Amino acid sequence: MPKNKSVEKSNSHNQKQDEGISQTTATNHGITKILQQSGKSREEIASLTALDDADRSADQLFSGAAPTVESLFGTPKAREFYAGQFAPSKTVGAVMNRSIEFLLEQKKSDGLLDHKRMLFTESVISGLSQIGFFGLAIPEEYGGSGAKLGDLGPLLRTLTFIHPDLAVMFEVHNFLGPVTPLLDYGTEEQKQKYLPRMAKGELLGSFALTEPGVGADPSRLSMTARKEDDSYVLNGVKWPITNVVYGGLCVLVVKLENEGLPPGRDFGMIIFETPKENGDEFKMTRNDLKAFDYLWNARFRLTNLKVSSKQLLGPSGRGLAIAFSSLAKGRGGIGVNSAAKCFKLLAQLINDPEVREQSIEKQAEPKGWLGFRSTFGKPIGDAPRIQSWVGKAICHGLAARDVGDLCFRLAANDVRDETQGMIAKVYATKALVETAVHSYQILGGRSVHTDEEKKLERQSNLEGNTYDSKRLIENYIGENIHEFLIATVYEGPNPVLADVGAPNAMTRDIRAKYLEPIGLAEATGKSSLFPILKFGWFVGKAIISSFFPRSDLSGLKNLFPEKKRYIEKALKRNRILGRQLLLIIGKHQKKFMDQSFVLGDEGGIFDKLCANLALLCFALSMDKPKVEYLQVAKALDLESKEKMRGKVATPELHKIWSNIGITAMNPQSQLYRDLLADIEIKKIPLDPRYIDHYI
Repeated sequence: MPKNKSVEKSNSHNQKQDEGISQTTATNHGITKILQQSGKSREEIASLTALDDADRSADQLFSGAAPTVESLFGTPKAREFYAGQFAPSKTVGAVMNRSIEFLLEQKKSDGLLDHKRMLFTESVISGLSQIGFFGLAIPEEYGGSGAKLGDLGPLLRTLTFIHPDLAVMFEVHNFLGPVTPLLDYGTEEQKQKYLPRMAKGELLGSFALTEPGVGADPSRLSMTARKEDDSYVLNGVKWPITNVVYGGLCVLVVKLENEGLPPGRDFGMIIFETPKENGDEFKMTRNDLKAFDYLWNARFRLTNLKVSSKQLLGPSGRGLAIAFSSLAKGRGGIGVNSAAKCFKLLAQLINDPEVREQSIEKQAEPKGWLGFRSTFGKPIGDAPRIQSWVGKAICHGLAARDVGDLCFRLAANDVRDETQGMIAKVYATKALVETAVHSYQILGGRSVHTDEEKKLERQSNLEGNTYDSKRLIENYIGENIHEFLIATVYEGPNPVLADVGAPNAMTRDIRAKYLEPIGLAEATGKSSLFPILKFGWFVGKAIISSFFPRSDLSGLKNLFPEKKRYIEKALKRNRILGRQLLLIIGKHQKKFMDQSFVLGDEGGIFDKLCANLALLCFALSMDKPKVEYLQVAKALDLESKEKMRGKVATPELHKIWSNIGITAMNPQSQLYRDLLADIEIKKIPLDPRYIDHYI
């Protein structure tokens, strides 16, 4: 047995990359010809081939097949969609518990935030460092705790409830970079040099991909790393980069020069230890953000800054591939965080801070703003539409949580299910935005009120003044609306992922095996009959089998009748979507990827797949046939069914959502106890009981 498993894994990754380079180069030559035939411009071809090359290279770095694609065209194993159970080691569990207890103590004593610097206090960072918080995802041989990726979902949810920026800081440090790429692709020398310091919190990590005008299309990156002897000379701008700090560790995705690499396949990843102050070669300015405002988010310029060639992470030309593999894990984190924020928003509407200390059993009526705000003689929470909104948010939040956890589990098991990762991010962030907008409307005019407590709290720290918190209006929902919206942009804007990324991922294997040989034969004047017949055989076989789908339910536990039925329904619908996808390919042929309205979001293949996967993951998470959770599964099933038909929510579905909403507003219910009871909120401003305090 090897002494260091991470070394073996890294060597395996590098070997897979080297073996695939020549094959990928030949494939892209064929793709270029096909794109030329379909009328793409030279710039479009350069961009598309560069991204496709990075995607294929990223696929080569993983060993497992993508279960989502298999569920569209083959016989899926349902157990591969099970997000698993939270089962950290004793060491990991202890570090998590101490970290949470410490953060709650700091929050209670107002020691969490430094309002002058707009950061977490130095005592919080140093305290977390001593506990081992920053080394949770780092193996023990490098000074960490060795947490598995699948064990971190519950921690991220808890961090989100304490302060959402804590979760983002932890995600960026571990999942995007540099911890994940170092573990997966770094040399042993690189790991020994950086990971122990990152585990101690001496180096906070960041991931620098985006540039001005370059976000969704990273093929147009302009920061360069020019090879000179045994060094790289760096030039360019990165903007905006989250968690990049002076004296931290950042991984840069750059264009390599003087390496003899072809255009579009000349990306590299550089490990960059940021200087502790600005100078001629490095200048950084912090961005003033409306979201993540207690994190360091900055733009920086490198001017002829020289680093050792040993700072190259992974092989030359594989920078985008490494970045894409990290982004997949980051999307799981966004999904988990967004689900937690859905419940935090609902808590602002449902929980009553005045009765928080009283026994839950005695509170049978809806409280909070939904019970206090009166419309037409009754609480606004009695309105069927409002109840439906609450129920829908509960359903989508629960499903998003499971889909996000699945994203972590797949990545931890060396499976790159790119489609599933995009679903985890898009489904959860859409649920968050919809919940936030509905909450905004439920609050009414007070949604646009300044968060006076937040504002004066900052001023008091800057000026040394005191203030009476009982006479201040606190506004979590309206003040933080940008925090909810920005989730749709990070790790890839939702429309790009849904309309371009996911369709590309779902069909990549089919294009490589069947479509590209056809196009290449036509482009070179050869006979395309054999590849056409080969593709036709695949399509015919897949379509026929989709009418008689089989699902593998082996290995599943607690398979009670309702659970089994919902799992089989979701998998059967995925086979139908696979059939529809093949028909779209056949109809549009070389230009099928341009059909974003039928492939992507808002009623397209991807949108329907999101609903099916949400049902599947939630059904798999049920351990017992609990009545309230079966109602959630019923709602997810009906929503998936209607989406497959191209219909909007029916009155029947709204009725189920409404019943779930009524249940969630009842403090005696299991849904309330499980999801909302422990979420801390402050006194609701402009509540009729407190209005005299604000006048």
